[in-house]
Amino acid sequence: MTYYLIIVYIIYKLNNEINLLYINFFTNYIPNPCSFANKPLMSNLDLFNVITELNTLLPQLADFINQFHNLVNQSGINVVTDIMGNMSIEVPKDMPDSVANNISKRIGIIDRLITTRGQEVNDLLLRGLSLENKIKLENPNYLSQLSDKIAEFKRLNDSFRH
Repeated sequence: MTYYLIIVYIIYKLNNEINLLYINFFTNYIPNPCSFANKPLMSNLDLFNVITELNTLLPQLADFINQFHNLVNQSGINVVTDIMGNMSIEVPKDMPDSVANNISKRIGIIDRLITTRGQEVNDLLLRGLSLENKIKLENPNYLSQLSDKIAEFKRLNDSFRH
């Protein structure tokens, strides 16, 4: 019986030692998370969303501008913008009024779509640049993902002069 008690005591002591080793091992050797682990990734996610939206809106804007130019070229009208930014059209003298009114309405609709999409793209680019500035503060080696989008928007704006 004494042997049994000695064995139980030894097992008890060994078990406590193993538990202490186990606890010490995992509390002392658990690595700390990386410094960026606690930082929110919202700016990267927001920037991804901005770029995704730009990838949708820029082709739409390009299509509206192409429609505008095609309508002007095919109909033989001349589009004039005054100093205040008001657009008007000059139609050939031989064009019937009903056709001129139809073209005028279509041109007005396409122009408003271009203006609306252009403003949406501009707002997204400003938002994206702000997000990129925040990312650059954390990572000075960050390369802009918006530079191609900005260049494309500038090219589209330059192509839409009337």
